[in-house]
Amino acid sequence: MKRAGIMALAVLVLFASLPAASAGDLVNYIWNTKTYEHPYPTDVKPGDLVYGHNPDLFNALIPGYWVHVAIVAWYNESINDWMVIEAKIGKGVIITPLRVFLSRYQTVALQRVRVDDSIREKAVAFAYQQLGKPYNYDYFSKPKVYDDKYYCSQLVWAAYLVASNFQVNLDENDGAWSWKYFYAVAPQEVYDDPMTYTIYYDEA
Repeated sequence: MKRAGIMALAVLVLFASLPAASAGDLVNYIWNTKTYEHPYPTDVKPGDLVYGHNPDLFNALIPGYWVHVAIVAWYNESINDWMVIEAKIGKGVIITPLRVFLSRYQTVALQRVRVDDSIREKAVAFAYQQLGKPYNYDYFSKPKVYDDKYYCSQLVWAAYLVASNFQVNLDENDGAWSWKYFYAVAPQEVYDDPMTYTIYYDEA
């Protein structure tokens, strides 16, 4: 009961601090009505992580600079593009061309996890197995590794945790409570983890 009260207070504080946002922010976040141009990244590998940031409503809702993260899966020669697996609001766990992902965000980045290729491939395989699962809107509870629904950073966190036999934990506070991230694992935590390093960054 005490924990529920603390979480309710945290939600109230969060929403009280939000800037004014138009319905267009929500429309853009779900249906990608805005597009940005970025140079196509090189030296991409399966298992790399791709991030997006927009200065809108969801940047205020999600703690940290990055609002979204996905995992690079494979190169699709038929469309000359990498495919990424992401857990997206309103759509669940889906496959998206990298160019489409990049076009949604004003600022984008790619990171690589400091593991060997076999672990990266296992992480991709785990994410692939979650395709079709719904989006997890329960951001405040401790994320489950094996879940019937996922949000974006929960998916990549779980993928690398399983792939590394629970040795690589991309959650900055390792599941503990914090006033910034609550119990969740946020995209910013994955980005800041010492096991990840940036290989591409661009701001439109």
